[in-house]
Amino acid sequence: MLFTHFKVEALDGLGLDGRVFETSVTGALLQYLINQKKSELSHFTTLEILNLDDYMTLDPSTLRNLELVRPLNADDYSSTLCSVLDFTVTAMGGRTLKDWVSHPLIAVDRIREREEAVGELVQNPVALDELKESLTSILDMERLMGRVGSGRANARDLAGMGRSLSQASKVADVLEGLHAPLFEGLRETLNAAKGRGEDLLKYFNDDLPMTVREGGMIRPGASAELDAMNEDIKERREWIASLEGRERERLGIPSLKVGYNRVFGYYIEITKAQMAKATQPIPDEYIRKQTTVNGERYITPEMKECESVISNAEVNIHALEYKIFCELRERVNSWRAELQGIADAIARVDSLYSFARAARKYNYVCPEVFEGTGIEIRGGFHPVIVAVNPDLNFVPNDVTLSPDGTRLMLITGPNMAGKSTYLRQTGLIVLMAQIGCFVPAESARIGVVDRIFTRVGASDRLSRGLSTFMVEMIETANILRNATPHSLVLLDEIGRGTSTFDGLSIAWAIVETLHSEPARMALTLFATHYHELTGLVESLEHAGNFQVAVQEKGDKLTFLHKILEGACDSSYGIHVAEMAGLPPNVVRRARKILLRLEKQKIDPSDEAQNKKIKAQPQMDLFAPPDENTLLLKDEIRRLKPEEMTPMQALQRLMDLKENYGK
Repeated sequence: MLFTHFKVEALDGLGLDGRVFETSVTGALLQYLINQKKSELSHFTTLEILNLDDYMTLDPSTLRNLELVRPLNADDYSSTLCSVLDFTVTAMGGRTLKDWVSHPLIAVDRIREREEAVGELVQNPVALDELKESLTSILDMERLMGRVGSGRANARDLAGMGRSLSQASKVADVLEGLHAPLFEGLRETLNAAKGRGEDLLKYFNDDLPMTVREGGMIRPGASAELDAMNEDIKERREWIASLEGRERERLGIPSLKVGYNRVFGYYIEITKAQMAKATQPIPDEYIRKQTTVNGERYITPEMKECESVISNAEVNIHALEYKIFCELRERVNSWRAELQGIADAIARVDSLYSFARAARKYNYVCPEVFEGTGIEIRGGFHPVIVAVNPDLNFVPNDVTLSPDGTRLMLITGPNMAGKSTYLRQTGLIVLMAQIGCFVPAESARIGVVDRIFTRVGASDRLSRGLSTFMVEMIETANILRNATPHSLVLLDEIGRGTSTFDGLSIAWAIVETLHSEPARMALTLFATHYHELTGLVESLEHAGNFQVAVQEKGDKLTFLHKILEGACDSSYGIHVAEMAGLPPNVVRRARKILLRLEKQKIDPSDEAQNKKIKAQPQMDLFAPPDENTLLLKDEIRRLKPEEMTPMQALQRLMDLKENYGK
């Protein structure tokens, strides 16, 4: 199959020499496609062996959690990275952009090559506008080549290919003024389009039919033989065209009509009302051809002879047009190798154009990508959140990770404060740097990472019998087995799907493994609510405690969304619940239980102790304060009288009396 299709004598020319498995798979796939298409696939001209070692590996959970191409919510396409970066003009460019986002590079020279090209476009807005104008009229050449190769292309497809090739030449002209090495190679490829588009378009009319066997495709002057055939029946067509006017004048019927249909051919139609008004009788040479509801249709011997001549000539004309069309289609098919190269070059130019447009619109900067390990981001922000919410006052944050300094950041802080956003934006900035795109930050130095791992958010797969916690553990197991010192690991709330002590133990062991096991010492961001882990970090040389800053004013909790050094001593879970609208009685009860748990170190999973919490204790004059008193004390401690007006202070006192005065 492979030898026959690609017309080769050995597998060496296809890059399959010694690749037994790849050869079997390729042959089976090609046979399947031929069976499905029921036609030739001559536009498949070569094979490309994709070396996965040239690209960053992204597992399905990372693709999903970072929302690179598909959103977590199916109806929210604007939340993907592709939606933010996609300013492509052509369908081919859109597909290439998605491929680049899904397959980041790990070769520094290739990354810098793209960066240099994007940087030149960012600095040259005139070239950007010219590229957009040139790319706008280019159709999906890859799909058109598929139609040509399978023999399904019509005249509109070939004309569309011709216009696209003409525009590709204009893109090459724009690249003449750019000097990045990547543009030089693309320009050489696009120069192969020069003249080909005009060569095709000179054959086709501006208005083309859908079918290819009924004429109307070939432009006058494109074929001398076809022009001669049309000239032979020109007088006949002119005679038919003038017949209506002559007969109207002769019979005195101003609305007499000469028509044509495929069943009856040419005819003269006279309605009953017209017959009554006619100044002359119906001529004897009129032969009744068809009776309609409103009148009669006639034909004359001269019309019949003229119709016969025209019909026979048109059959020959249509056959010749189809022959010319097939020759043109075969000529385009013979260009397939060059056309595929041109289409690929257009797609790459379009993707680079898209990166430059995004960089200018969102004020991205060019990152410094280097061989080695380490991440240093200053003033980084989440590209999607900022793009979707342009009026949002997003708080930028820094990230510094290095194998010799802090390579594991343990991040604590309340829910809704921005921990997950911080993790995701770090992953996206690193990924954007390695696809050759500018990044959302004030500055960035990125050491190439071989993989990005994420364990963010909660999800289950009940159809496969997997609970939320099981999914979490499967994804975490994948990380711990495959992470390397050159990987970036983003972990959010590991262990939350099980009991407190179980979850804490698992999180503890994971932190130690990622920090201390030589084969797994990846750069890590670890967000957690287990404050006990902050003490563990103090004993780990290359780990550091970080927190999301929170500001308390009276009963109000303000998230500052700023990552600072140090550990957070509270999760503020009850505050967040209150902000979400939890009923006041539930909030008060939760605070009572929290005080008791903190005071007695009660394990929430212990059923016996939970029953004691619900029981009303007997009053003891020498006993410690009860929950109500402790809660009141906590409320008073959090008050800030210096920030309250007298009326606010009085109102707060009335609230305390109502809630705790019983």
